Amino acid sequence: MKVSSPGPTTETSATTTTATTPAPARQSRPTLLCLPHAGGAARVFASLEAALPQTTNTTLLELPGHGARMAERVRDDFGAVLEDLIRGSTAHTTGQYVLLGHSMGAAFAYELGRYWSALGRPPAAVVVVGRNGPTARRILPDIHTLEAPAFLESVRRLGGTPPQLFDHPELVRLFVPALRADFTVSETYEPLPGPPLDSPLWVCAGLDDPMVDDAGLRDWENHGAGDVLIEWLPGGHFLLDDPAFHAYVAGVLQALPKPGTTG
Repeated sequence: MKVSSPGPTTETSATTTTATTPAPARQSRPTLLCLPHAGGAARVFASLEAALPQTTNTTLLELPGHGARMAERVRDDFGAVLEDLIRGSTAHTTGQYVLLGHSMGAAFAYELGRYWSALGRPPAAVVVVGRNGPTARRILPDIHTLEAPAFLESVRRLGGTPPQLFDHPELVRLFVPALRADFTVSETYEPLPGPPLDSPLWVCAGLDDPMVDDAGLRDWENHGAGDVLIEWLPGGHFLLDDPAFHAYVAGVLQALPKPGTTG
């Protein structure tokens, strides 16, 4: 799969939202670029954004057909979504930045890190949350090809989707295309050709997450040429609102090298 270099485009690229802060203060901070799980909108990181210290810019990347971009066509091809995210992240990769992805978003965070590293703009770190490594065995069976009733029931069992959605046919019709597209992207992802990520790779998951296991998390060690640090946190798959997760991310940011230093 080939991903082209970013450039002028007539398409709408990934929408970003950033906290309002005076420009000089923002420019001196590292940027945290957040990528959501399957079916998730950028707002799933709202509590993380609120919990982070005032020394960090948080940028929430919105996927086409989700959240603020609901009116756009959803994409079920990993490469097409990655192209969109490249365009949306371009302006945020000139200074110190960190990529953070949850579940499906973890795959995008990893590939964005490799892409920008190849162009000489590597992230200071990549944080992957709640996803086994790219070549680990899958724990749960794929669901993206299931017929509607079985697909919806599988999504319901995974959690993370508001229960009231399943009780309203009009909401189901609205959200199922994006859900199915996301699960297609997530479940068919394979690592793109090229060298492993050279930036520090921080890997974490909830102790009660049914979608990961120890061997799967350790598979990330095969895809990082730099440090790969693995940690288990309290909670399940959807731990983005947990204070322990917020503290973990804050610790990653505090561990970044200060601008102008190495290591």
